[in-house]
Amino acid sequence: MRERHTPVLIVGGGGSGLAASIFLSDMGIESILVERHFTTSPQPKAHIINGRTMEILARHGLAEEIYRQGSPPEKSSAMVWLTSLGGDAPYDRQVLHRADAYGGGQSAVRYAAACGHRHGNLGQRWLEPLLRAHAEERDPSTVLFGHETIGLVQDDEGVLATVRDRAAGEFHHVRADYLIAADGGKTIGPALGVEMVGTPTLLEWVNLHVHADFSPFMAHDDAIVNRVCSLDEETGRFLHCGVVPMGPKRWGRHSEAWTLMFARPPGSAKGSELDDAAVEHLVRKTLKLPGDHPMRIESISRWPVEGTVADRFSVGRVFLAGDAAHRHPPSGALGLNTGVHDVHNLCWKLAAVLTGTAPAALLNSYAAERRPVARQVVERALYSLFNQIAMTGGTGVVEGAAPAWNRSQYAALFADTADGRTRRAVLREYFDTNRITTEHLGLEMGYDYADAGYVLSDGTERPEADPLGLEYRQCARPGHRMPHTWLSRAGRLTATHELIEPGRFLLITSGRAGEWREAADRHGYEMVVVDVGSEFADPGGAWANLRGHEDGGALLVRPDGFVAGRFDPITDPWSALAQGFRTALAAD
Repeated sequence: MRERHTPVLIVGGGGSGLAASIFLSDMGIESILVERHFTTSPQPKAHIINGRTMEILARHGLAEEIYRQGSPPEKSSAMVWLTSLGGDAPYDRQVLHRADAYGGGQSAVRYAAACGHRHGNLGQRWLEPLLRAHAEERDPSTVLFGHETIGLVQDDEGVLATVRDRAAGEFHHVRADYLIAADGGKTIGPALGVEMVGTPTLLEWVNLHVHADFSPFMAHDDAIVNRVCSLDEETGRFLHCGVVPMGPKRWGRHSEAWTLMFARPPGSAKGSELDDAAVEHLVRKTLKLPGDHPMRIESISRWPVEGTVADRFSVGRVFLAGDAAHRHPPSGALGLNTGVHDVHNLCWKLAAVLTGTAPAALLNSYAAERRPVARQVVERALYSLFNQIAMTGGTGVVEGAAPAWNRSQYAALFADTADGRTRRAVLREYFDTNRITTEHLGLEMGYDYADAGYVLSDGTERPEADPLGLEYRQCARPGHRMPHTWLSRAGRLTATHELIEPGRFLLITSGRAGEWREAADRHGYEMVVVDVGSEFADPGGAWANLRGHEDGGALLVRPDGFVAGRFDPITDPWSALAQGFRTALAAD
């Protein structure tokens, strides 16, 4: 068999794998990506791209295109709970609750203070082709769809994969220095004995991709997600269904495409046991759609929901990312985002090792830094899922009660009486707990790597975190994401994260720029050096309040935007930087 060599082999052409291909290319590192399917996913899948992810993608020239293709912010700023889309009972076609979501509405100011990029909203069905086009533009011969990895061996020198071209029926070998398993955990992890630890399959999820006009059933036009909690007239039980606008040309209630999502709880027929006709019947029943209302189903997917984290994020020269490393419910829109953060953390380290800038020991930091984040994400997604179900307890509807009782309770909720107003006020208290799902800025931005051992500690204490994960307190403590604020040069505002270039460290000084620049030049690392004072102005003194060091000091920032070292004014900048680089690059 013919053999190709590449520094990095990427297995999996979903969001994480394609992002890894782009990141590596932009750092001058060749890779080969193999994906067993012939096309990107036809399913809409994940769609909410949080500000931190957009901040990362912007550094690779992707953000503006995602914003152009996705929904405008005014069409994706709220989460709305509805009792149904149709129906004529007293409790049908009512709004249970609405709340600002994912940086929309009144939360926009708080989100904008933390990040220079707003959320994006574009389903993976449309996002993945965009990423694939960018990956192929950088090197079209190395993005191989319709190719599957059918064998893998590794030794001290690298990885040897046997790859089959599914169209031609031909086999070849790929020899790689390192492999990124971004295949959803379908092949590489199990082959290497990696186990998923945590909560195994707890229910089954069913997603429908449909084309329909739901605008007659909705008065609002700004929901990024609609959640229907309808009452089954016969059983008196709640039926739940997410109704998510997917554009792709019109958005809000006038979207042409939608994702309809529902779960099959334990004790009920599994999604895999329901044929397509049964799925459509159940969805129409849940939404209370008129029987003659047009709804064309393009596809139905069924998948198990679990809350697990891989027991290892690496095996030898193989590194797991995305769903291969962690799996959880879609609550909170954390899956795609966390996968992109995985490969963003990993790829700059692979580049540093492959170019000889850092020893291979640096790659040990990937699991040390990312696995705790994955555990936190999985825990929150699981809790959010069950909290969304528990919120409906505030309606007065009781699981197992007589259907007539539950119908009366639901009707009383919307009555124009003192009792009805009291019930609605209590219900708002229940629904307010959903902030942990829709406004978790602290969870999106607030994770840090300070305890992993690969940043230079300055002895300061970690800021107390909001246990709900709602609030995000920016700080420049080593191990934390570099604070966002706006600097000014020649009248143009620049976000601090815009100063980062792929694969390069950033040194931000605040005076004594010449000494710090000379020290940086002597080290010879690929880095960007900027001075706030002589090169950039600090409007309103925001950076001075966030940087956490005195005038004349500096901040050393890793290529992934996390602070590697923080230095007060010192007599020997070269030695300070040397210590910071040794720690950040595992060169001690």
